[in-house]
Amino acid sequence: MSVPVIATPSSLAMARSPQFITGKNNALTNDQLQAMSLSLKIASGAIPSGTANYTLSKDYSINQVINFEVSDLVRSEFYHDFSIWNDLGFTQSPQGEVLWVVPTGDWRYSNNGAAPDTAVWASGSTYKYLTTDGWATMTNITPTSVTQSLLATSRERQVLVTNYEVLPIYQNATNEVTKVSILWRGGGADNASITIPPSNDSRDAVVYLPVGPANLQNTTVWGSSIKPSNNTNYDTYDVELTYASGATAIIATYKLICEPRYTPYQIAFINRYGVADFITFFKRSDERGTFTQDVYQKSIYNDGFTTPSLEVGKYNSFNVNSRNSLTLNTGFVDQDYDETIKDILMSEYVAVLDGSNWVSVQPDRGSIEYQKHVNQKLINYTLTFTYAFDERSLVR
Repeated sequence: MSVPVIATPSSLAMARSPQFITGKNNALTNDQLQAMSLSLKIASGAIPSGTANYTLSKDYSINQVINFEVSDLVRSEFYHDFSIWNDLGFTQSPQGEVLWVVPTGDWRYSNNGAAPDTAVWASGSTYKYLTTDGWATMTNITPTSVTQSLLATSRERQVLVTNYEVLPIYQNATNEVTKVSILWRGGGADNASITIPPSNDSRDAVVYLPVGPANLQNTTVWGSSIKPSNNTNYDTYDVELTYASGATAIIATYKLICEPRYTPYQIAFINRYGVADFITFFKRSDERGTFTQDVYQKSIYNDGFTTPSLEVGKYNSFNVNSRNSLTLNTGFVDQDYDETIKDILMSEYVAVLDGSNWVSVQPDRGSIEYQKHVNQKLINYTLTFTYAFDERSLVR
């Protein structure tokens, strides 16, 4: 005797890579899977239980397998917000960044050639899973669930002492973070308990830690011993996590950079894990404008008694506008910045900090050489970002 089996993503799934909901019934020679329906409930916050966002069905199978690929449907529900960058306490992820997906449905099948039977394969939230707007690499063709705490690529984070920056942590039941410590190398240290345990709210699945220098300077989460103003003789500190199991791990290192000559630019982007990440470009920056126009020929009246004015041209411009771009340099960085540069160029949501506002930009994409110390000795990346708005606003 056999009945169909179901395969669904497990938490935390990436929505810019395939997500499969698959039914299968081929354990015995004459098994059949004749039809399958799928309802998807997608929401940020509490586990959704109301009306389905999408309802799909198939009345055929291939080798007794029915498969639904749902990532395109899930991606339409995300919303991204960089406003958490200067928070001073442990913060939930913004509404719409981490989503619950709850698949339910029924199927019609035959058990080894017997009369067809119709049954519910899932009701309620049995197969719920969490998802973000991230992507899996080419070496992970069948994406596995994400389990690590730090939802960012590993690198020494170079920052200005005035930078605000938050760090995304996946707060899951397997690796529940209970304490975050700030450890200056040679200087002060302090720790604080996290007050957002795993819950049924998708916004609690990713917690942002306020660990940039300016966050530490102004936060009340830690004591004054970790403030940059009390550690002026030191330029490096580590962020250490303690888990419910008692294990500890250094997840990020911050290095303060003094840049007296150039104007640094801070870039925010949605990284490969589908959450907010930040990088500062320290060295030379160049701003350019690319101007566009439409032109028409104007009819100029002339006769034997009238001399036309040369101030009125035959060729006239209209719809004149410009899009500005920034060419930025990282300065000398470690070799492991290659994955961060890849994340920026793969991201569909990138912004530059303009004063206190994040302004959308688009990286100029093409080929790039991922640099190695053995080849370049000193590694510096140059990227160009074009503002996603015209210089003269035409937003209506």
